[in-house]
Amino acid sequence: MTRTLAVAILTGTLALAGAGEAAAHRVALGMGEQQTGMFLEPRYERLGLHHARVLADWDALAYKRQRKALDLWLAEAEEAGTKVLLSFRYSRHRRFPSPAEFGRAFRGFRERYPDMHAWGVWNEANHGGGYTARHPGDVARLYDAAVRECPSCRIVGADVLDSENMLPWVRAFKRAARNPVRIWGLHNYIDARRGSDRRTRALLAETRGEVWFTETGAWLLRRRYDKKGRVLQEWHRTRRQSVRSTRHVFRLSCISSRIRRVYLYNWRAPWTVTTWDSGFVNRHGRPRPAYHVLRKQVARAGGPYVRCR
Repeated sequence: MTRTLAVAILTGTLALAGAGEAAAHRVALGMGEQQTGMFLEPRYERLGLHHARVLADWDALAYKRQRKALDLWLAEAEEAGTKVLLSFRYSRHRRFPSPAEFGRAFRGFRERYPDMHAWGVWNEANHGGGYTARHPGDVARLYDAAVRECPSCRIVGADVLDSENMLPWVRAFKRAARNPVRIWGLHNYIDARRGSDRRTRALLAETRGEVWFTETGAWLLRRRYDKKGRVLQEWHRTRRQSVRSTRHVFRLSCISSRIRRVYLYNWRAPWTVTTWDSGFVNRHGRPRPAYHVLRKQVARAGGPYVRCR
């Protein structure tokens, strides 16, 4: 066989492999939001989204105010016929649970919300210098505790940011986990902002199973504060940039057939901006340009998903 022919065959094989990885499929679209009322807004209803994500403190059921707020949010979601992904995070006291504590808490959530569609073990587990960023094995043990409680549940092993520490964190998590992860959560804000796919592809290469973009999209404002509440840094992005990032998220969702869900974040801008604003509508409910991009995507696909070819 000549060298030219061998190269041609290899090139064709790689092209077919790449095509197979991103074979024709549909990716479901959903929305992440903490505020109640989203499901009742006409502009949101027109999107026809079937999936939504909400965060809860791992010990939220121990506090009446948090229980009531979560009950209300989930009741509105149920009335709208929405499948909910509920993801856990630190308690308001920033306390990280033991596997036994988490297992009991998870059991309580399942008993209170028996129709929950899916669960996320820990939100942004590799974020910054926090406890979970330095202890991926402890997050893996929470995942194992959740699997023991409900082997048949859809459980997102951990949500990770596409930051520099993502791959070493994921590798350490996999070494510590006793159960294989069937669903990985990714917050790929960096790829979305830069118009890149490098970090998303890196997670795909490092893992097996489904990948859900459990939080993604385009922020317009970020702030960092000191301990006295003074703004140390502030970052702004234009609405044109947010449109480009939103469109790019849809492209990212099609780079692999393993990508099954995209939860955009978030629906409404906060009334008082603290650290983050990425709302598809402003605080008065008026649509921003990214909303029209999302609505056109739904109309083009003929439903609340991305058609990948």
